[in-house]
Amino acid sequence: MILSLLSGLILAYFGWSVARLEVNVRKARAIGVPVVRIPFDLNNYVWVIAQPLVWAAIACVPIPWSSYPDFVRFSHRNWHFLEKNSPNSRFGAVWALVSPGGVHLHIADADAIQEICTRWRDFPRPTQMYRMLAVYGPSVFTVQQNDWPRHRRAVAAPFNEAIMKSVWNQSLRQTRATVHDWISRSDTGIRGMPEDMQTITLSVLAATAFPESYEFESSAHPKEHEASSEGIRDAFFIVHKYAIYLMLIPYGLMTGPLMPKKLVKIGRAAASLKNFMEKTVVEEAGALSRGEPGSGGLITHLVHALERKAIRQTGSGEDEKPVKGGLSMDEVLGNIFVINFAGQDTTSITLAFAVMLLAAHPEVQQWIREEIAVVTRGEPVDRWDYALFPRLKRCHAVFLETLRLYPPITGLPKITSETTKALRIGSRVLEIPPGTETYPMILGAQTDPRYWKDPLVWRPSRWIVGPERGIDEEVVFTPRKGSFCPWSEGPQGCAGKKFSQVEGVAVLACLFRTCSVRPKTKAGETEAQARRRAQNCADDVNYQLMLKMNHPDRVTLEYVTV
Repeated sequence: MILSLLSGLILAYFGWSVARLEVNVRKARAIGVPVVRIPFDLNNYVWVIAQPLVWAAIACVPIPWSSYPDFVRFSHRNWHFLEKNSPNSRFGAVWALVSPGGVHLHIADADAIQEICTRWRDFPRPTQMYRMLAVYGPSVFTVQQNDWPRHRRAVAAPFNEAIMKSVWNQSLRQTRATVHDWISRSDTGIRGMPEDMQTITLSVLAATAFPESYEFESSAHPKEHEASSEGIRDAFFIVHKYAIYLMLIPYGLMTGPLMPKKLVKIGRAAASLKNFMEKTVVEEAGALSRGEPGSGGLITHLVHALERKAIRQTGSGEDEKPVKGGLSMDEVLGNIFVINFAGQDTTSITLAFAVMLLAAHPEVQQWIREEIAVVTRGEPVDRWDYALFPRLKRCHAVFLETLRLYPPITGLPKITSETTKALRIGSRVLEIPPGTETYPMILGAQTDPRYWKDPLVWRPSRWIVGPERGIDEEVVFTPRKGSFCPWSEGPQGCAGKKFSQVEGVAVLACLFRTCSVRPKTKAGETEAQARRRAQNCADDVNYQLMLKMNHPDRVTLEYVTV
C-alpha cells in the first residue's frame, strides 16, 4: 500500500514536472529566443542535496565535458564556469534555460547587461532569492524595491576615503604578519593559503568595522574558536564558515538541548556576534548623542542611520514617532552582516585564486615586483602611505584579471517587475514578460572574444595601457561597460567595490615585495609540471554560495625571498 502510494506520488510529480516544463518552453519561445531544456529546477532542494553525488559519479566516466548533452551540462550548478562563453557562441547573446521552475533568460551582451543594471526598477533583484541572508534582520539585499533606496543610502555612507585609509593600513599590518609566518614555514611549505587569506580579510573587517584589532593566526596552527568567550573576529570566523547553516536554520533553534554539538557551537557564535554588534551599535549611538566622534569605523556611519525618535504633540499629550529614512536596530544589524559576509568572502576568495595563479606564473610575479620596487622606493612596509594605492597599477591588474576569469559571483540574478519590459539586444528588441528571471552572465561577458582578446588566458598585463611610457606613466585599462562587472553596475552596484580593491592591492604588494611563491615539486616532477598543477588547481572549482577552489591543499606552496 505504502509502496503504491509512493509510486503514485512520484509519477504524479513527474507528470507535473513535464507539464510545467512544456508550459515554460512555450513562454520562452514566445519571447523569441533559443531554448535549452533541463528536467528540474537547479534550486530544487532535492537536487541541491543530491547533485554533488551525481557529479562525483559522472566524473568517474571518461567522457569529455563537451560530449555530454545540454540537459546534463546545464544541470550542473557550476555550468557558468565550465561553459564560460560557449553558450553565447552556440545560442547567441540571449537564450533561455527552461525548467519546470520557470524561464531563466541568460544575457551576455555588454550593452544589454549595462542597461539591465542601470534600469534597476525594471529589473530588480529577486529578493526571495536573498531572503536567507536576513540572518539578523532586513538588509539592502533582502528588502523590497520601494524600501531599497533607504538601505542603500545607509550602506553607501561608510565607504569613504577615511575608511579606505584604515583598510590600507590594516591590510598591510595583517599581511606583514602573514609574510613572517610564511617565511618561517619554508621547511614544511604552505598548505592552508586560502585560510590565511580568509584570516587577513576577517581581521581587516573586524578592525575596520569595529573597534577591535587582532594578531594574525596562521593556518599552520589552527585553534578551536570559542566565539562566546573571545572576540568579534572569532565569532565572524564561525559564522562565515558555517553561514549556510545559519541561512537555513534560525540560530535561536540551534542551541536547543537535543541539537548536535556542531550546531550548538554555530548557534552560540551567531548569538555572540549579534550581542557584540548590538553592544557596539549602542555604544556608538551613545557617543554620537554626546557629540563625540565615535570609533570612526563602518559601524559609526551605519549608526548615523539608526532610527531616531522625534516628539510630536498629540491631543492626549506627547508621543514618539520614527524619523523618516532611518534604520531600525534589526536593519542596522542585518546590513552589518551582509556587508561583512559579502565583502569578506569575495575578497578572500579572489586573493586565494590570485596567489595560486601567481604561483603558476612566476613571470607575472616578477612583473609586479618591478612596479612595487619603483613605487615604494624600497621603503619598509610600515611606512607605506595610502597614497601609494593608485600607483600600484600592476598589482591592481592582477586583482582585476583574477576577477575577470574567476569571479566569486558568476551571475547577477534579476527579475522583470510588474509589466512587460522592452530590452534591446543588438539589433533586436525583446519583450520580456513580467516575473521573468533575467540573468546577466558575468562570466559569459568577461570571456567573450568580442570584448577580450584571448579571453580564456589569465594575463594581467592586458589591464595596463602605455607600458612603453614607464611604470609611473602606466594607466589601468577601462573595459567596455557591461563587459566586466564583478561588482555589478549601476545604482545597485556593490558599495564596497573600492574597499575590496584597496585591500587586494595592499595584500598583493606586501606579499610579493621581496618574496616569491611557487608550487613545491613532488618526487620526479619538474618545476613546469608543478606550475601546471597549480594552474589546474585554480581551474578545479565548485560553486555553492560562491566560486571556490575544490582542493587548494593539493598544492603545497613555497614562499622564498628573492
